[in-house]
Amino acid sequence: MAFETTDHTSDAGHLEPMIEWLRENRAMCGRPIVPFLRRKYGVSALDACKILRLSRLRDDWPADDQGGAHAEAS
Repeated sequence: MAFETTDHTSDAGHLEPMIEWLRENRAMCGRPIVPFLRRKYGVSALDACKILRLSRLRDDWPADDQGGAHAEAS
């Protein structure tokens, strides 16, 4: 049985530049954010939600953290 992951380091492909833009410019971003991202980048609502979710996860999760499954291997 496969489980869906919530890995914030997964490859988001074409969304990567948008994720990084949002991380750097969230304070200047129009509100509400999802419609703003849809207008700015012409993405679907689902992609706008992915951009928001991944940008927040990357902001909250230290880049050098190897927790979760990696924690037991240490």
